Amino acid sequence: MSNDQVTGAPREQAAEPGAAAGGGGGGERRLVMKALIAINAMVALITSVMIVAADGFSPSGLLLDGVSSLHEWGEMSGRAVDGGEYWRLVTTMFLHYGLLHLLANMVLLWLAARKLEPVLGSGRFLVVYLLSGLGSSTAIYYADHSVLTAGASGAVFGLFTALLVASLRLKLNLWLPLILLAFGVVTTFALPGMSVAAHAGGLLVGAVVACGYLLARRDAVRLAVPIATAVVLLVLVALQPVLA
Repeated sequence: MSNDQVTGAPREQAAEPGAAAGGGGGGERRLVMKALIAINAMVALITSVMIVAADGFSPSGLLLDGVSSLHEWGEMSGRAVDGGEYWRLVTTMFLHYGLLHLLANMVLLWLAARKLEPVLGSGRFLVVYLLSGLGSSTAIYYADHSVLTAGASGAVFGLFTALLVASLRLKLNLWLPLILLAFGVVTTFALPGMSVAAHAGGLLVGAVVACGYLLARRDAVRLAVPIATAVVLLVLVALQPVLA
């Protein structure tokens, strides 16, 4: 609600949040959020069928720690990326170890995205998500090189910091991003098997790209920040064998 005082002249209609941020259309319908949840759920269904077909029905395998041949092909592995399997930097964010892993990430994605996508617009929201996921994979490549990891949490954590930036910039309620960030930090260190590097990489990249979109005054800068972020991440990936 605006703080402007009422005058005799007609008030101008407030711009939509997505338009104010320069985002693409469709944000109010949250099309990207729905598509991401659908894709992750579909991949989880496929991997569940593959696990049952290969190992038989096992509640623990389906819910907690099942690994299919699709996991083996697409999960993040620094050693595999060293061998040229660069697709793992992206495919890892659409794979989950069990349905509970999927459920947790999709609930967090829904909580953050339902507020953030209308603010950024669908196109920019998708860029934040994908670059946060790439930042997560890049951090894993450096810090957890020999560890196998998968999950959307790095990308989702990037949405947390992006939502915080948006809430500060547009003077929205801060409770949701702060609660999500606090929950993310606590679970990262409290639960076994969590990748600190993955979550930290996502948080950092989400904040950087959101700042570019929401704090920059010129369209050229808003365009340059995500492009530069992508270039830096790809250069870091290319240099890892040299710097390690």
